[in-house]
Amino acid sequence: MSSDRPAISRRGLLTGVLGAAAASMTARRAAAQGRARVIRVESPKVWAADRRDPAAVAAMVDRGLTAFTGKAKPAEAWAQFFKPGMRVGLKINLLGRPLLYTAPEVTDAVVAGVLSAGVKPADVIVWDRHADHFGPTRYKADTTGARGERIMTGGRYDRSRACEASGGLAPIDRIATELTDMTVNLPLLKNHGMAGVTLALKNIAFGCYQHHRAAHSGNCDPFVAEACRHYLSQTKVPLHVLDATEACYDQGPQPGSTEPIWRENAIYVATDPVALDVVCREVILARQRASGLGNRMSQCRHIETAASMGLGVGDPGRIDLVTIRV
Repeated sequence: MSSDRPAISRRGLLTGVLGAAAASMTARRAAAQGRARVIRVESPKVWAADRRDPAAVAAMVDRGLTAFTGKAKPAEAWAQFFKPGMRVGLKINLLGRPLLYTAPEVTDAVVAGVLSAGVKPADVIVWDRHADHFGPTRYKADTTGARGERIMTGGRYDRSRACEASGGLAPIDRIATELTDMTVNLPLLKNHGMAGVTLALKNIAFGCYQHHRAAHSGNCDPFVAEACRHYLSQTKVPLHVLDATEACYDQGPQPGSTEPIWRENAIYVATDPVALDVVCREVILARQRASGLGNRMSQCRHIETAASMGLGVGDPGRIDLVTIRV
């Protein structure tokens, strides 16, 4: 259980340990004032030896949803986002395999939450772009999951609905446009050698499109923002659940050793991908500075570009970060 204490203001980010009702009140007030809110749920119970505890992770994800919505019960919280008859895609990130990818325990907790809202198992698709990314992971591509959800490989693109990005066309994945009505974004807390970080925005931009060669130019800016803007014109992304049970501050997006990987023991919940990326970028940058890697802020310009396009709140002074310990 979390212990309540007064919120502490730090560099424009409201950080505190609050209950679900207080967090929800903060959310309504923030939205009315043109602010954004990010929930961080952290727990020392994530790990049982070298494995994540599924029950502990599920409790963290559910607590994040109840805190965000102000609902007393997890099922009520999930029902704020999902309804029977919806087709829901869960976009995971497997690029950092075999060492770091969206934890199946996190994905399973989100699947369970979506199902609790009345969505049919066959209408839930867990997916990522490439079949070879599934190989060295605990996911099995093109199978049925433990709860009846479908696990699928993307990579079949709709050129008629391509993003007209700087440098050329970028076709969108058909799972997003034909097989699902919305996407739950399940990114990681991870650095990226070119873009600086790969968080919520980049998991959509590079994970859901057949990107062209110029996409990586300028530290992936403006492609990330352009692709995300296009994605939101084609489908919905009502929720982002970022897996920070483990994180990476160097060698990303595909770390070659465990040296830069650490256990952050946290989950982030948000509806604003820009605000989520602003908050999580600071976590990675702080870890890099502490490790003697200097300031890599200049590599992360795509977040500010996304904010300038109206995709979310990029001003740290207008982001409320609520931390809950369970």
